[in-house]
Amino acid sequence: MTGAEARAGGGAAACAQAVTMVGKAVPRSEDAALVAGQGQFVDDLTVPGLLYAHVVRSPHAHARIAAIDAAAARSAPGVAGVFTADDMRGIGPLPGPPDGIGPALPLLRAPGDRVRWVGEPVALVVADGPARAADAAELVEVDYEPLPAVTDPVRAAAPDAPVLHEGLLAGNVCFRRRLTSGDGGDTAAAFAAARYRVGQRMISQRLAPVALEPRGVLAEPAGDRLHVRIGTQRPHGVRAWLSQMFGIPADAVRVTAGDVGGGFGAKGPLYPDQVAVIAAARLLGRPVKWIEERGESFLATTHGRDQVADLEMAVSADGTILAIRGTVHASMGAYLTPNAANTVLSRMAPLLPQTYDIGSIDVELIGVVANTTPIGPYRGAGRPEAAYYTERLVDLVALETGLDPAEVRRRNFIPPHSGHRTCTGQHYDSGNYRAAFDTALALAGYEELRREQRRARERGQLIGIGMCCFVEPGGIMPGDPGDRATVTRDPSGKVTVAVGTSAHGQGHRTAFAQLAADALGVPFEDVTVIFGDTAAAPFGYGTFGSRSAVAGGTAVVRACQALLAGGGTTATAAAETGGVTFASGSYLCVVEVDPDTGRVRIDRVIAVDDCGRVINPLLVEGQVHGGVAQGVGQALQERVCYDADGQPLSASLLDYAVPAATQVPFVETGRVETLSPLNPLGVKGMGESGTIGVTPAVVNAVMDALRPYGIRHLDMPLTAEKVWTAIQGARQVY
Repeated sequence: MTGAEARAGGGAAACAQAVTMVGKAVPRSEDAALVAGQGQFVDDLTVPGLLYAHVVRSPHAHARIAAIDAAAARSAPGVAGVFTADDMRGIGPLPGPPDGIGPALPLLRAPGDRVRWVGEPVALVVADGPARAADAAELVEVDYEPLPAVTDPVRAAAPDAPVLHEGLLAGNVCFRRRLTSGDGGDTAAAFAAARYRVGQRMISQRLAPVALEPRGVLAEPAGDRLHVRIGTQRPHGVRAWLSQMFGIPADAVRVTAGDVGGGFGAKGPLYPDQVAVIAAARLLGRPVKWIEERGESFLATTHGRDQVADLEMAVSADGTILAIRGTVHASMGAYLTPNAANTVLSRMAPLLPQTYDIGSIDVELIGVVANTTPIGPYRGAGRPEAAYYTERLVDLVALETGLDPAEVRRRNFIPPHSGHRTCTGQHYDSGNYRAAFDTALALAGYEELRREQRRARERGQLIGIGMCCFVEPGGIMPGDPGDRATVTRDPSGKVTVAVGTSAHGQGHRTAFAQLAADALGVPFEDVTVIFGDTAAAPFGYGTFGSRSAVAGGTAVVRACQALLAGGGTTATAAAETGGVTFASGSYLCVVEVDPDTGRVRIDRVIAVDDCGRVINPLLVEGQVHGGVAQGVGQALQERVCYDADGQPLSASLLDYAVPAATQVPFVETGRVETLSPLNPLGVKGMGESGTIGVTPAVVNAVMDALRPYGIRHLDMPLTAEKVWTAIQGARQVY
């Protein structure tokens, strides 16, 4: 890891012990099989008697189904069955939002039902081969009666918008919550007394996760038992959901994840098409497999973001941020997945203060349904949105006050702490935000960069410098006592670690083996780590929300300690951590904008992160690099678009621009460590920092580059066309 390192803050006494493996840059032990093509993904699997499924999906964003005629499909060669909602009436509902504030996803559709987005599953065809299933699906005739559609979250909340569901709070509004400090009067007073009021409408556009491996499932019934192989972030969660939906004991369901080619949050939920495949397998008494095609994934896999924020800051004469207020409209898509509302209510809004000591807040949160693919967790899940809104406003404060953007941040940082409560009620466990920021500025050579920028502007070059300071909550525990691990030592001294936290690219086999090797005093090579199989690993909530090191890692260490204390051959322990950890970071970007084409080139990315104790610097850097790639994609080129009728305009990789390798910048990294007092390792979550930090930094840098034209704000993505158009418009004014 390049750059400076610093340590500050508290930590647990256990962290002070000597270590041999933790902290070392050990290459990932899981990579050899994957780069040799020996991975076992869902599509690599086959079993005797296997059938294949194809999903019939709605071509309309909003329509009533008048009739479904599957006779021709049922008589097609090789077809084993065609299923609609009428065939699956006894199956319980899919998981929805925990407080029931909106409609959960239905399984399939039947005559009389409505479809509410392009790609909604209507029927399922099962045949003896994937091509035959696809051909037969073309024979299913569905008579649709189209209805008006709405896709924009602000428009969906309007009183005259087409209504998707009956019985919501109001029209398409499924929740309306107000987040305030006190009764809101302190915020009003802060704005009344403020020297500056800085506001902006900001859009965090809808994104598609585009995992390397699309979703899939292979369901194999065996009498009263069921084995489901599925690419998922939550094997034990899937088992619990299937047990509930099908009314069978949890111990009769085995869920195996195998290798998972990326998830980014979208493989956390259980989807209606996957459950339909499992139901079909049980009805037919045969194994059935379904693999999502790439075009399907843009329609049927949950999207992320899709928010419109109208926010403003109250600022004193010396640049102190006093308060935040405003409104955020958030689309949930056509139905609510289990975590869609929490992304807004529990992750985005409470994090608006970020690293700053802001006195009060008054923000209204409006969740709406619309004729679009349902929203689900996407890398960061509320954290990137909050950081983007706040960090854009901070740069606008600098513009309004005439202060340097770095100076505005310095004047508003929360002081170094081992516990801080924000005006939104978040309890930060530890942090030294000024240290990370100063480290980033030093690595960048900030003062010289500003001088170079001034010289470049004299030559007609558009150089921009942007920054972002953020927090990243992780280690989320949905319940007690949390994730478990079982450690077993055989007579030869070799160790097997079975952990409930399941990986999909993070490097768990390496990191958890490092922890066990240190805790037990055995060679790293003698530790085998297994996960992702509910029959072989103890309970775990899953891998999401930057929780694996905190939850899974703590469980591994506690199980090792129990093994040593018990003197036996095996021991199981739970994580039992003290709460949510708050990692943090400071990112800085340097860009150049070509005024003749609008093209943005990223010259430098400096990323300084504080994730507490670092188990493996290589894994940390890998997470940063991957997150930066996704954050750059949102900043410059990615966006899911719909036309006025709700038809998707970006439903393939020809239309949806994920970054290519040549577009992902080299990342200069640094580190600050403030150990978390909430777990014995002192670790914090790290999986989403790159996505959180780089997006506002890139946008702020582009807007800084465009400052000579008087351009105040542009919404993402900052495509060449959008930037060029803004420059041409500004030239006409100036």
